[in-house]
Amino acid sequence: MIVLRKPFWVVLGVFLFALLGGYLVPSGIFPVPTTLQNQTTIRIFTRIAAISGGAIVLGWLWTQASLFGVVVRREARVLRHQVGQIFEERFRVINRLPMVRLWLEITDESDLPGASGSRVLSLIGPRQQRTYVAYTLLSQRGAFRLGPTRVSSGDPFGLFRKIIDVPGTQELIVLPYVATLQRFPSPLGQFPGGKAILQKATEVTPQAAGVREYFPGDALRSIHWPTSARKNRLMVKEFEQDPQADVWIILDAEAGVHFASSEKITPVRIDQFWLRKGEFAFKLPEDTFEYGVSAAGSIASYYLRQGRSVGLICVGQAFVVLPAERGERQLNKILETLAFLKPNGRLPLMAVVDAEASQIPRASTVVLITPSIHSSLDLAIDTLVVRRMKPVLVHVDAHTFGAGFSSEEFLCRMRLRNIPVLSLKNNVSLIESLEVKNFLH
Repeated sequence: MIVLRKPFWVVLGVFLFALLGGYLVPSGIFPVPTTLQNQTTIRIFTRIAAISGGAIVLGWLWTQASLFGVVVRREARVLRHQVGQIFEERFRVINRLPMVRLWLEITDESDLPGASGSRVLSLIGPRQQRTYVAYTLLSQRGAFRLGPTRVSSGDPFGLFRKIIDVPGTQELIVLPYVATLQRFPSPLGQFPGGKAILQKATEVTPQAAGVREYFPGDALRSIHWPTSARKNRLMVKEFEQDPQADVWIILDAEAGVHFASSEKITPVRIDQFWLRKGEFAFKLPEDTFEYGVSAAGSIASYYLRQGRSVGLICVGQAFVVLPAERGERQLNKILETLAFLKPNGRLPLMAVVDAEASQIPRASTVVLITPSIHSSLDLAIDTLVVRRMKPVLVHVDAHTFGAGFSSEEFLCRMRLRNIPVLSLKNNVSLIESLEVKNFLH
């Protein structure tokens, strides 16, 4: 696509004026005093018309050829990052023809907030390539297409601009911000161990239940070799769930209970100089749901590092239940689920707890994350206590995010009931808020 720029209309106007002047002078419509002056005036108009017309033709041809043989590639080594990390992307501009490119403008049209891949490059030699690296401080979770990339160039006179769009082929997944916790309240009786409940587990637990035949997909480490040798076929061990090893995180995503600041955050620009200096800071958006999502990911990471089984329940745009499992794979599943959650659910937290409490093993730790102070939250906690579960409340203080109500009475009520409570406040780090030193009881 070729775009006509403002100087083109100026040159075109000069060209038309010169043609008109060259026609009017010999016809006598625009008389001059003498014949000599008449001929001189005609030559002036003719030269002006030739120069302006030649500039238009030359500029058009130059612009048509300006992007022939130009290839732009975007390369990223890692396509999974967390909020708060720096995404590094390499742009490679290749000139495949034996001609000099005076200038090229690269515009990053991706929807990644704060994307900094736009550049203007000059004097790219014949059959040469130019590379540069763009750094982006990730501030929003979700999936982002790396592209399209708009490449434009033009003629030396600035009359035309040719534009081509290179579609994006890669997608960046931005996971929630995760704080590395060293401590988190674990109610008494929540340590691994205890009586088996005769429910099969998909991972290795301290409770071995028996053996069965090997099926494709079973882990090789689960093969019981003595039994396999005796029966002359592969046999694998079966395990039962340990109820006291489970941790369930229930995140409140009901529409209307979360609050966000109306101020738009300008993405922080990161260049290579400041990257080396390390003088940049990141803070979570002023949104109660973003704080809740990051808290859920941080707590899941903490318990999984302790070797506990962690499950996740959330009702946003869909009803999401991730069964409790151990290991790095479970953390990846939880973070990927949290990356796409939105606070547009229709079920209150009480309804979610009531629907799923029967599926949670007894004596499990249940971490509730919500900004709500509604009285129905007392009923949800009562439901968990009656079923012999150990609730922990992570309360996002909506008052510090601009809500018009205070949560002090609610927190006092929870303390009187001896419910472990941790309070998340705006502009206070998750580590400071979630570790045991701020434990309210």
